[in-house]
Amino acid sequence: MKDNLIHNNMDEEELDDDMQVRTPTAVAERILALLAVIGKIHQGEDPNFKSWLVSNNINNYLSDKETEFLNTEEPEQNDVINFSWRAEALTSLFWAANFIEEMPALNAQFDVYSIKELAEIIGNPKAFIKSITLRSDEDLTAMETELYNQHWRVRDAQLFGKEMPEELNPSVVYERRYALSWIIGYGDDWDYVPTDT
Repeated sequence: MKDNLIHNNMDEEELDDDMQVRTPTAVAERILALLAVIGKIHQGEDPNFKSWLVSNNINNYLSDKETEFLNTEEPEQNDVINFSWRAEALTSLFWAANFIEEMPALNAQFDVYSIKELAEIIGNPKAFIKSITLRSDEDLTAMETELYNQHWRVRDAQLFGKEMPEELNPSVVYERRYALSWIIGYGDDWDYVPTDT
């Protein structure tokens, strides 16, 4: 386990040189991809859902694993569970794009369907991609550091048999951190974002 101080005290210049914060367009496309993945779980056989995927070219935004999942008629239950947790990664993306004022608590799942702009996003993805704005790079990086630190606490409890802090749900923390790490530039591909602690 790496010392979390290494992550916390990373030189700003080093961060800038090594990584690039994702563009608003990339984040918008990722939001649409995750909405598609979660949509398959809840309404996969709905012809309106399938029509939405095709008419908005959502397949262009999917990762390799997401494409495979959406193209599988009867996915394994384990895959369904794993992809359903991506709603928590989506929560971080919605926070980054200012659709959620405060990052929700890390010990409970957030209902992404409660986002009041969701109908507009789904109804007009092209307009959404053009209009999205993100929080400042500083805010995004600060939140990723905070989620890294909470992830470190989760791993510490898991590895050393400690009681899990009641304010943390391991899966929520992992998914929220995964998305923020991706936003600030970790990983070349959504399917492979490093989450070392």
